[in-house]
Amino acid sequence: MADVALGLGSVFCGCQANVFLLELIIKGSPDTFYALTCAQYVCVACFSLPLLLRLKEPCEDVEGAASMWPFCLRRTRISRRNTITLAVLAWAMSVANNVVFSFDVSVPLHATFRSSALMMNMLAGYLFLDRRFTLWQVLCALAICGGLIALTLEKTRKAQKESQAALASNTLLTPTWRGTLGVTILVSTTFCTAGLGVFQEYVYRDTRNREAARVARLPKTAQAKDDAPPVWAEALCASHLLAVPLFLLYPSRLFLEFSNIRSESQVHVLLNCLTQVVCIAGVYLMNQRTSAFALTLTLTLRKLATIVLSIFYFGHYRSFTLVEWIAMIGAMAAGTAYPFLPKAPPAEEPPSSVTASRRPHKAAASKS
Repeated sequence: MADVALGLGSVFCGCQANVFLLELIIKGSPDTFYALTCAQYVCVACFSLPLLLRLKEPCEDVEGAASMWPFCLRRTRISRRNTITLAVLAWAMSVANNVVFSFDVSVPLHATFRSSALMMNMLAGYLFLDRRFTLWQVLCALAICGGLIALTLEKTRKAQKESQAALASNTLLTPTWRGTLGVTILVSTTFCTAGLGVFQEYVYRDTRNREAARVARLPKTAQAKDDAPPVWAEALCASHLLAVPLFLLYPSRLFLEFSNIRSESQVHVLLNCLTQVVCIAGVYLMNQRTSAFALTLTLTLRKLATIVLSIFYFGHYRSFTLVEWIAMIGAMAAGTAYPFLPKAPPAEEPPSSVTASRRPHKAAASKS
């Protein structure tokens, strides 16, 4: 329970600060998102690597250059295949989500598509993890997604109305193919992000099963000496550390974007990387303790809380339309009610071949 509370705090605080700093970077140093993503990955890898290390014991001393290094890696739990797959998928999603801003995709449009991730994850869980949801759960998820999308679209419409002339001039100078490509990337990443969440849940489930089988084979003395790190920490470090070399696939772009970061944005980039560590650590921690859908629900409610706080803090509610009031109240009510809704019963598993083969023997025994 303490881990879930820590993860919630990291998500609500770290992710919100990260988004705020990202908007400052977009305004101060646009077209630097590939370099920003690389800096985030390096920062997360550096901060999470100590969780996978431990001090060497005197009996573990080895000869050569390795003897000068006082640390050694702890035992890993996640299989190499899952680790590499997770690293490549997470890298591709992170790069796509940040680079999409270079294709004339605005922050409101990006937020609109990301707000639909809750329904995407619900659909992916139903198709691939045999999760079942009640009608009320589906309606609440629709209300949350619909409320966020309506609030974002109304905000965008007001901004366009206030600066119609500037928007018209920008539209004339903007190639249409860039916007079309940006929306295409955005749609693809929305679907793939839901799939990534489902795959992460599968990795944790597979790791738990493998660890349970391993513990059953080991004596209790060996179990007590186990120094393996938490699974979420191993997944966090491995998925970022192994993905850092992938940024060198485009070295010219990487170095060019680093040189294009303006001096006034350097502090924002540093703070963005630090808040990314807090945010992504909370995400991985919650992903281990809860389901992928529960994590997506938490991230969606965090976005909703951010919008509501912004509305009341800056006084935007004074110019609210009826659509915005209905969207905000409906999404807040659905988000509050969802944790208290009864859960759907799990899908019935078909009887295994072993169980089916035993049934005739039991029937014959009862007849005799």
